[in-house]
Amino acid sequence: MSGAYRRLWRQRWVPALLLVGVCARVPLQAYVFAVLLLAVERTGSYPAAGVVTAASGLAYAAGVPVHGRLVDRYGQTWPLRAASVVNAAAFTGLLVTAQVRPTAGALAGWAAAVGLSLPPVAAAARALWSRVIADDGIRRTALAVDAMVLDVALIAGPLLVTAVSAAVGAAWAVGGCAVVLLGGTLWFSTLPPSRAWTPSRRGGGLAGPLRAPGVVVLLLVSLLAGALLGVLRLGFVEFAGERADPAAGGLALAAFGAGSLLGGLAYGARSWRADAAVRMRWILLGYACCVGALAAAPGVPALVALALPAGFFLAPLVICNFELVGRCAPAGTTTEAFAWGITATFAGSALGNVVAGALAGAVPAGVVFATAAGFAALAAAIVTTGTKTLIVPTAVEGS
Repeated sequence: MSGAYRRLWRQRWVPALLLVGVCARVPLQAYVFAVLLLAVERTGSYPAAGVVTAASGLAYAAGVPVHGRLVDRYGQTWPLRAASVVNAAAFTGLLVTAQVRPTAGALAGWAAAVGLSLPPVAAAARALWSRVIADDGIRRTALAVDAMVLDVALIAGPLLVTAVSAAVGAAWAVGGCAVVLLGGTLWFSTLPPSRAWTPSRRGGGLAGPLRAPGVVVLLLVSLLAGALLGVLRLGFVEFAGERADPAAGGLALAAFGAGSLLGGLAYGARSWRADAAVRMRWILLGYACCVGALAAAPGVPALVALALPAGFFLAPLVICNFELVGRCAPAGTTTEAFAWGITATFAGSALGNVVAGALAGAVPAGVVFATAAGFAALAAAIVTTGTKTLIVPTAVEGS
């Protein structure tokens, strides 16, 4: 194990925070898939199921900045606990409705209530790292591990949902997500670092973190990175479908995820002299080049092989973003700033889905990959233009 990771594990509270992070965040990645399967099972309609899951995702994207602001204003303990209780009630309403009145409208309403009330555990955990770890290098490694926890959640969540749904039904998978999420959130809120986290006396104002130019730059990067992923997912499927093997698109996506895990491990294992803003620019340029190289794949095996280095840049990009958000957010708005990053990523993914949907079938898959690379290149240009606001964040009123 690298010295950086050994130093991280010796930090007090780090193992507990990472473990509870898994318990509270795997269900966040699993529940959407579980709700999708439940909606398909109860309505028998894929379009209806799509409406139900979209309602949940959009509600989550809209609600998480509000939850983040409550945490910044009042501390982590009661906002997280209150959200978890409301969320458990919403999950219960969804499950009951699925049994007694499984119409698309009713299920979508409860799914939206679930998404709107999801506790902001990920944003709250990221806001804690600067309080728990004083050393910049060790904190960077912690952010790397945090990003890899998200990668693991993205892989493990759907697999667990699939296994439970196949064994006992989708309703049990949804219920399991609800129980684990409730328990993980309540556990997180009882940890001493979370209970000791106190909000800044400075208010964020109506605009909150959005009044900081550096935060706006980072949100644009998150939007474009989300769009890249949205385009890429469909691009993998279209490429494999052009070769009469649509399921093979999942292999490319898995290779991309594995590349992200490897990239996060490598990035977090070493110290970096260049500022995070400079690193982000080069990461985005490398991301653009490797995603663009996917267009040259002659077949599915080559696509899977090229997807590994393309994914290598994802986790380092996320880690840089975390580091810079903590730096650029005005005092008293850190959790909300992280929450806005989640919203921007969700919105970007939706944008990418729309763009990829418009391109799919009309152009070769290679053009879709080139479009995804264009999003990364545009993000690199935005970071280059806004580097000064990221290295030395512009002072804003009240910060």
